[in-house]
Amino acid sequence: MKILRLELQAKDLRAQADFYSNVLELPVTLATEILEVRAGETILTFVNAAPDFDGAYHFAFNIPANQLLAAKAWIASRVPLLCDENGRDDFDSSNWNSHSVYFKDAAGNVLEFIARRELKNPVEGEFDSRHIMNVSEIGLPSEDVIGLADELCATLGLSVFHQEPYESFTPVGDDNGLFILPVKDRIWYPKSGVPAELLPIEAIVETNGRQWELRGVPYEIIFQSPSTL
Repeated sequence: MKILRLELQAKDLRAQADFYSNVLELPVTLATEILEVRAGETILTFVNAAPDFDGAYHFAFNIPANQLLAAKAWIASRVPLLCDENGRDDFDSSNWNSHSVYFKDAAGNVLEFIARRELKNPVEGEFDSRHIMNVSEIGLPSEDVIGLADELCATLGLSVFHQEPYESFTPVGDDNGLFILPVKDRIWYPKSGVPAELLPIEAIVETNGRQWELRGVPYEIIFQSPSTL
């Protein structure tokens, strides 16, 4: 699965523009009501949130398989890394065959750089923003995790990723793109202090030669078109 476009809400677009332009060094375009960020192959946008908006998202960026330690040094010089209860600030998953670091943006969203060894996409040289390849995960909290996972798999032709479905946490998709399904109020990993809330999103994804839109809360899945990519 590929996440082609992702639209999220934020209260302070100017602060977000400063973070994505000056910290992550990604191309940004800021207008009155919308911020557009070019994150590799994904268009990431933020729109003005309502005054009563309260919460934060989780999403991840794929980086080259051999660049995690270089990416860690690069981002740690700019923002604090998130740690677990043991003080670790990078995380190697044998189950996912991946290596990650976590940090927050200006809106308090929990971001992740993840190097997925299965993609076999090493690059040479020092890490910089050009190595941010795409948005590869978006969190979709739910009060019925298995029901949502079943719907996504059946409608989009996806599979649960590297585990059995669990009521508290189930990922759906593949190394290129994943929906991360935690139960509502579960704290985003690692020890972020951020609960998984039911927040509105809009996403355009490509899977099995088709494009789909996923939007709103509760999430609505809409067929768009055969892929032209």
